[in-house]
Amino acid sequence: MKNSLGAKPVWWLLLSIVSAGSMAYYVGQIWSANQPPHFSDLYAPWWGAHELLRHGRNPYSPEVAHEIQTVIYGAPAASDSQDPSGIGGGFAYPPYIALLLWPMVYISFSAAQKAFLFVSILGTLLTIVIWFRLVRFRRSSQILLAATTFALGSFPVLQAIKLQNPSLLAAFFIAITLFLLFTDHLVLAGAMLAVSTFKPQFMVALIPWLALWSLGDWRRRRPVAFSFIASMFLLVGVSEWLLPDWISGFLGAVRAYRHYTYGHSLLDVWFTPTWGPIAAAFVLLAVLALCWKHRRQASDSPDFMVVTSLVLAATLVIIPTLAPHAQILLLPGILCLLQSRTLPLPSPAGRLLRLVLAGTWTLLAWPWIAVFALLLAAVKFPTHTLLHFWELPLYTSPILPMALVFGLTCLLFRGGSEKQPGGGASRC
Repeated sequence: MKNSLGAKPVWWLLLSIVSAGSMAYYVGQIWSANQPPHFSDLYAPWWGAHELLRHGRNPYSPEVAHEIQTVIYGAPAASDSQDPSGIGGGFAYPPYIALLLWPMVYISFSAAQKAFLFVSILGTLLTIVIWFRLVRFRRSSQILLAATTFALGSFPVLQAIKLQNPSLLAAFFIAITLFLLFTDHLVLAGAMLAVSTFKPQFMVALIPWLALWSLGDWRRRRPVAFSFIASMFLLVGVSEWLLPDWISGFLGAVRAYRHYTYGHSLLDVWFTPTWGPIAAAFVLLAVLALCWKHRRQASDSPDFMVVTSLVLAATLVIIPTLAPHAQILLLPGILCLLQSRTLPLPSPAGRLLRLVLAGTWTLLAWPWIAVFALLLAAVKFPTHTLLHFWELPLYTSPILPMALVFGLTCLLFRGGSEKQPGGGASRC
């Protein structure tokens, strides 16, 4: 029995390696098979920052957008009634992202890609380590390595790496923000929170939650709010200096970008684009109501991390995107639910949580099961015949954030916090 238990982490490690390898095959050979050869989510912000910082051009202009489209797709995008200037797929970030990319605008794009690849992988590794620390995910070194391999070998992370999407960078800054709160560096946390807004859709629920949390102990936590506001004024001021009246151009680019990327949330799909935003507002208010009840929690408490994980999961439910690469934000919620497996679960909340957990693990495991099946099929069939099944591993992706929301909500309502020997609640 002892040897069997000792071998279990090894099997998890082997499974994680096989799963990551299968997913890498799928992303490289099947999912991205029909992409344009020069497709890159990095090119638009890089070229926009390049033209803004080096030549003073407006990155939101149709001319710059058409230059971006020509490099990526081979020709400018056609205009239509919802995008009369044809700027969809162009630069759609606040100008201050140029401050993050400025070292890269003085090198070629191919060199910038290599640098960004290194930064993305390193930042993702650090993000995973930070979330392990924040949710107190203490396991053997083999289990931690397996969990890291599963995370790096997940479709959201590999898709973001393949696309060179800044989502991984945004997730890193969010993790750093929470780590600074955890370690009581409130001024730095507020500044890092402001920097994280270069991906504003990721912040629509996190900023209100941290505002409520600051109000929960205003006398001690107000440095977070003051630092965030001051940093935002600085970022907006620098952006205005670089590009006067940039806000109107940014909003126009966002509208065009939503049209270009089918910018709808899961709630839009379920309730139609008319009722979807209303459902999203309801979800956001419900989550913030839960946040209000926990606003006094210390930033190093387990419940604070559960609520924060819930907020990040709810963000992916309400924002107008179905892009899987954004689901790197689900990692802390997944770790919190993994932690809950060791807790006593009183009825009836315990039974409901077990049911939700079973559904969540099924949704989470399906992509790896599907890509492994495709990898086995590739032994007998040529890869081009498998392209017809490229959507198979992605069927569960849109509903995974909702499953996390349900699971984390059950975790918050499961009853009193059991105390660990070292003090503190054991929920997460």
